[in-house]
Amino acid sequence: MTQRMQANEESIKQLRCKLEHLTNELSKTTEYIQLLEIQDEIKLKNDNIDVEPEHEIIELLQKQNTISHEIILVKKRIQKLSAKTILKIELLILPVVIILLFFVATNYVIQPSSEGDPSIKTRYTIENLQGSTTDDYKYWNVASNTPLVVNIINNADVSDQNIQAVKNAITSTETVSDGSSQANYFKGWQGAVQTIPDTKHYIPERFNIIQSSSSEGQIVITLSTIKDGNGYSGITKTIVDGNQILKAFITIYDADKLTNVQIESIVRHEFGHALGLPHTSNTSDLMYDSITTNHSYISVCDTKALQKLYNEVKPSEGFCNDE
Repeated sequence: MTQRMQANEESIKQLRCKLEHLTNELSKTTEYIQLLEIQDEIKLKNDNIDVEPEHEIIELLQKQNTISHEIILVKKRIQKLSAKTILKIELLILPVVIILLFFVATNYVIQPSSEGDPSIKTRYTIENLQGSTTDDYKYWNVASNTPLVVNIINNADVSDQNIQAVKNAITSTETVSDGSSQANYFKGWQGAVQTIPDTKHYIPERFNIIQSSSSEGQIVITLSTIKDGNGYSGITKTIVDGNQILKAFITIYDADKLTNVQIESIVRHEFGHALGLPHTSNTSDLMYDSITTNHSYISVCDTKALQKLYNEVKPSEGFCNDE
């Protein structure tokens, strides 16, 4: 390896560290902006004139734009250096690759790749207005027949088909049957919650979906190109006041690398959290913390757990093992 190639690799390493730092700063800034907006809304509803100064949010938005611009520049620099390094390595190892390919072609048969997707990891956190985490049961407290506004932020610039997959996980009323047990599963939460009898607290069953680059809406779904450092594909963070959910933020990482089925499965799982459901210990259920199957649909026990939750009964850890 030449000194120039080594220098390029070192530069790429430093740029990746800088990119990780900028990404973390962008995430923190975005979350702080969202928290200020929520606090302002609550204070205004309570006729409290002592709201956060508007200029603070404006300054944070300017910082957000600056960081985003820096991230783009760093990514372009990494791509440029990576392309140079890869080209030089290819020229060096090309003769070796040709020999190896000939050896493989004459001695082995390529086996078909295994079917199925690897396990998809997810994470769920709940924060109160003071920034402390909590794990108690939570639910929306909205007036009957009031729709929740769901905002899709397409930062990954995914296709219309991908966006439709997000919408299907939320608004579909279709059901599918399990051939072995004849059990019915729901493709979307709108169809699932409409089967639940009346509860003490109204379960949202109508969802108005918008697409905006801001954080407006009660549930914000961000489709991101960022790869999570801990390997998570989806994360849901809810902001609460007591047991009441005020806002939910869902982030889908590496969204531009996911299939429609994967996006739909992840959103279906994360939206369950956005409605208040915790993780279950049942490994075959939609609300388990890892998605290991393409057939991750909403089960009857998920809707029964939601029914308990909105009747102020905390579901057990293995709520889908209790049926």
